[in-house]
Order: sequence, then structure tokens, then C-alpha cells
Amino acid sequence: MRRAFLLISMVAIIAVFPGILTGQASLEKVVLDERTIKDPLKSWSITFTAPVNKGTVKKQNFYIIDKSQKKLQTKLRLSDDGTKVTITPETSYKEGVQYYLYIKGNVKTGKSTFLNEHTVLPFKLVTKESTNKVTSSPTKTDNRQVSTNTSKDDPSPGTPPNSNQKDTKLVSTQTKRHSHFVEISVKVSDQVAKVKAGSNEFEYKGNNQFVLYKPDLKKGEKLTIKGYSLSNKVLETKEIVIP
Repeated sequence: MRRAFLLISMVAIIAVFPGILTGQASLEKVVLDERTIKDPLKSWSITFTAPVNKGTVKKQNFYIIDKSQKKLQTKLRLSDDGTKVTITPETSYKEGVQYYLYIKGNVKTGKSTFLNEHTVLPFKLVTKESTNKVTSSPTKTDNRQVSTNTSKDDPSPGTPPNSNQKDTKLVSTQTKRHSHFVEISVKVSDQVAKVKAGSNEFEYKGNNQFVLYKPDLKKGEKLTIKGYSLSNKVLETKEIVIP
């Protein structure tokens, strides 16, 4: 049975295993890290590795709600090759309000392959002005996308902080295995502006921490992580083993 995965916006990579849909109540819900956005009319793109069944591209399966469970008016667009669904709000998000992007588990790829989990992405609109009001000192937040970890899974042992932190740019790593993807967190020094594993770029969470959601990583598999400066120079390379 073929696997499919989706990529939400420019951030979280999620592997979604297909299965037989037995009813909405039987499906699990995966809640991703909260995102902070600055565009009041931000669109979200969900990209699949296989064409999506057009009959399941509807507002019952792709939608945005606010904290009071009220659905926003949105537009859906399916790409010409059928692999990307874009959801766009018809009115601006309100600053500071909690929103949730939903991708329901009864979305089909092909004729009979369903996603077997609901995926939820919490997000808020925070302008640069309001960001400056809540911080008393300069941070790296303005240049990096910030999110808050909402996972309740217990972390697997990671790489402990190096005692010689003056020379260490990738200070520590931590890995969590979820049902269908691996979450890798990296704490860095102030000099690191970007973290990548191969072609996959980590998302900045705040407080010098980056996160990557990576599907199909096997136990014992090695992954090379690189920390980059603002000038795109590699500051440090570290290899981790997936537990």
C-alpha cells in the first residue's frame, strides 16, 4: 500500500500512512507546534506525494476555525497536478486570536487511499509592533518563524549539552518518535541562524531552538545536522542516530 505525506506551509513535514477509513471518531488527531504568522491574509499549502482525489477537496476536509470553533470563510484551490491544496482566508485574521488549520483524515489520495489521522496546525497572527511590546531586549524572533511545542509525547534520550559551549554551535539535540514521524529538536548558540539536515531546513521555535519533523526515519538511521551563520557559512556539523 502506497504511503503519502503532506507538507504544511513551509514548516512541518508529516508522514501520513494510508488506511481504511472506519469513521471520524476512530481517527487519531495530530496537533502540530503552534505557528506565529505576520501576514493577516496568509494562505496555507498542503502538498501530497500523490494526486488528491478531487472529490475530497472540500471545505469539510480543509478548513480554519478560531478558538470559539467558528469557521472562517476560505477558498480552496487544487494545483494542476493534483498534489497541492491551498487554503486562503477571505477576511483577515485578527491579531492575538487562536486559529486552527484542519486537514481531515478522510482526504483521499487516488481512488481508495485515505489519510488515517486528522492533522491540526494552531497559529496566531502577531505583528511586529506587538512582538516588540512583549519583549524588553532584542531577540532573533523577527528573522525566524516561532512556534510553541504542543506535543505530549515523552522525548527519547538526546545529545546532552556540551560542556565546552563556547566552541559548540549545535549545543544539544533531542529526538521524539511520534506515530508517523520523528521530531528532532536542536538547541544552538547565538551565532547559528539556520539549521539543516540535508535539504530539509529546521524551523525556528524561539529561545535558540530549532525543530524538524521528518517522516520515514528508521531506528538506527544516521542523520547529519549542520548549523549555519547569517552569511550561510557552516559553523558546525553533527551526526545523530535515530533511536
